[in-house]
Amino acid sequence: MNTKVRLACTAVFVLGLASPAGADPSKEECVAAHSQGQDAKDSGKLSLARKLFMSCAQSACPAVVQNDCARFADDLARMQASVTFIARDASGADLPDTTVYVDGMLVLTRLDDGRPHDIDPGKHTVKFTNNGVDQEVTVVVGSGEKGRPVVATFRGAGAASSSGGHSVSAEPRKPKVKVIHPAGSRVVTILGAIVGGAGTTLAVIGFMKVPDNCSIGSHQCAAPPGDPVFDKASSGVKLMDIGIAVGAIGIAATAGGLTWYLTGAKKEKPGTVGVKPWFNAGGGGIALSGRL
Repeated sequence: MNTKVRLACTAVFVLGLASPAGADPSKEECVAAHSQGQDAKDSGKLSLARKLFMSCAQSACPAVVQNDCARFADDLARMQASVTFIARDASGADLPDTTVYVDGMLVLTRLDDGRPHDIDPGKHTVKFTNNGVDQEVTVVVGSGEKGRPVVATFRGAGAASSSGGHSVSAEPRKPKVKVIHPAGSRVVTILGAIVGGAGTTLAVIGFMKVPDNCSIGSHQCAAPPGDPVFDKASSGVKLMDIGIAVGAIGIAATAGGLTWYLTGAKKEKPGTVGVKPWFNAGGGGIALSGRL
């Protein structure tokens, strides 16, 4: 039987030794506890290993096994670490009505006794639950460390002390400041972008209409007088000029809209009333925002 399977059966074995009948362990059970205890020790499960060695250190076990188990149990008692669990509210009052989980396993349902509890050396996640509120604490416990306090502090309204009924209310959230931009700035920016795009399109179409044998820079065409190419070139240049003018207007409107959008922004504090116009297919009016 491999180590993992043997450790998986350990819990059943320990429960069997603690049966109500109180029967002494058999020779086979003593040998099994001796072997499983060493596996648990090698795996860092000192608490489990110590319980196993104490079970096979009984007088009913063979002398060789009994002596080994007693010696191993004493060694582990010195190596065994322990912690104490403490839960408090923000004012420092104890919260005994708190449940504790270690690495996902339920350990305590209340914190009344104040006793230390055995724990294996290493890293552990301790979760405290009080009145529906969870607090997680990560600890790294050293070998042989005794009575190390693991403290959770509950700062919200969910944590309440069952002994004195004391509760701590959660800190109120700071109201968010809303930034309002001028409604018209968006319209101007969008229209400017549309006009600018239309002007660019007209300028490109005009440029495409200019014949290849005509120069836009010199306004001359390589053709005899009266050739239709001159009319085409003139029409293309005019369309380009219109497109450039329209595009410039659109760019200026876009830049002005963005500037208005940024510089005209105002911060509205909660509790104030904002007024702005609204329009839809059925009509229009004035919209109010904020609190009266």
